[in-house]
Amino acid sequence: MSARRLRTGAYFVVAATVTAACGAAPNDVASARPVGQAAAPPMGDKVTKADLPINQRFRSLDDYLSFLEKTQAPIDKAWYREIRPGMYELQTGNFRPLGAQAPKRVFTREELERKFGFSR
Repeated sequence: MSARRLRTGAYFVVAATVTAACGAAPNDVASARPVGQAAAPPMGDKVTKADLPINQRFRSLDDYLSFLEKTQAPIDKAWYREIRPGMYELQTGNFRPLGAQAPKRVFTREELERKFGFSR
């Protein structure tokens, strides 16, 4: 046998072994749901607070920004710091995008209210 046939045969043996080890039939593998994909929730489930828009979970923009600072800043996630009255700077901790142009980092209060759906 040629080396190419041996290699091809070895691939089929490995594929069959892995498929059998996973407990799936060979023809079921292609239709299997990816591991990271969650099943759709059944109809009629209750809506949790996390499912609501931000402007319905918090009374005001100030409450939301305070929540972000208390919960996101300690774990190095994005939050907004007031740099002067009515102006906020996005704090991203150690995150630095690799793109050619950095995203906007300073926002007015009105921009954040629009972004998160709050009205005055």
